Amino acid sequence: MTTQPMPSPTEPATVSAAELTPAAAWSRRVRRIGGYIQAAFAAFWLARASLAAGGRARDVLIAASGAAVIGVVTYAIRNTAGTAPRPTGPQAGRIGRSVTVATVIQLIASFVLPVIVTAADHPGWALPSIVISIGPLLLWLDHLVDVPRLRPVGWALIAGPVILVATLSGSALAVTTGLAAGVLLLGTAAAGFHDLARLRPARLPHPAQLDAKATMIMPAEHGPTTSFRPFFNPATGEWITYIATDEDSDRQLVRFNWRSMPGGVIPEHIHPRQEERFTIVAGEARITLNRHEHVARAGQTIVIPAGVPHSVGNPGPAQIDGIVERRPALQAKEFHEAVAALAADGKTTPAGVPTNPLQLGATFWHFRRESRVTSPPIWVQNLILPPLWALAKILGVRRYYHRWDSRIALTSPDRQISTRTPDRQG
Repeated sequence: MTTQPMPSPTEPATVSAAELTPAAAWSRRVRRIGGYIQAAFAAFWLARASLAAGGRARDVLIAASGAAVIGVVTYAIRNTAGTAPRPTGPQAGRIGRSVTVATVIQLIASFVLPVIVTAADHPGWALPSIVISIGPLLLWLDHLVDVPRLRPVGWALIAGPVILVATLSGSALAVTTGLAAGVLLLGTAAAGFHDLARLRPARLPHPAQLDAKATMIMPAEHGPTTSFRPFFNPATGEWITYIATDEDSDRQLVRFNWRSMPGGVIPEHIHPRQEERFTIVAGEARITLNRHEHVARAGQTIVIPAGVPHSVGNPGPAQIDGIVERRPALQAKEFHEAVAALAADGKTTPAGVPTNPLQLGATFWHFRRESRVTSPPIWVQNLILPPLWALAKILGVRRYYHRWDSRIALTSPDRQISTRTPDRQG
């Protein structure tokens, strides 16, 4: 599926309609408002396919499709606000009227075509005929406001039902038509929402935040009350020892000693709701913020606001020692323990991805507020992870196990996190 070239990363998201060309403003409007409509149609088609499937398949399809639709809509609500201002001006008005007329024509066609095919004694063609009516609308919207990904989807929705009608019939036709149309429309909506999310203003650190004077302060009366053992994540090459958790700061922050071994890399990710602060004590870290690299040396602090893509690497020959804080605390400690334990126990790929898809869904969807990788795109994760999380819950795959807890107070063998030391521990 082709994608539309994205505007410059510096293009503001929260702009007035006057700051965009009419076509550009409507392009955003179609991707946001049209995306919600596409998601609604996708929900309808997936529900029809699920009901037509019947039996156990019906329940599985309803759960998976419901989770996917909710995930996409939730992502849109959280990440696209203010990115699609209402277009204004004479030319924008003309485009708007064209969009409205085309939409009305499609809605009328979606009612008329089923009546026609049913009257022609082909009731099984009713659902495919509704799908066909959506295709021309998408082609017209691409023509009006230049959203290239709508073009192949439009043609697929025109040609696909014709092919299905020629090769299938009965419940097989209904199920296949519903699933294909639902997945295409939901995927298109999610891709449009992702486009808009990328237009949100990048919250880069203020230069003052890169100053070594940006110290991390915890009131003395809120000092740590529990000790923790260090644990190692072989996928990222980092040792972590927690020294303060949410219990020590009224859930305001977590703090841990951080050591990165030579060659260690934390791949690009975001913390959707947490600010992260790295204070380098020894060594030299390469920290990339929004694809711009910063070199942090001993005595320097780098502040990474919530939602900013970043990665951390240690390409040098020496280890890096630092102190890291995250605000608010959330479940950062449990997330670190989970991914480190899975990697140390050999249950992940070398990149740290769980080899069991159910564990992937259970752990990474549960901790989505704490950390999200940027590849694959988050909208893709929002489609894939919720169904895996739901299935993992049904089959008893846990998101977090007490044996991963790194508190020294929990010393029984079944509650110790794996701390096997690799050759590169140093």
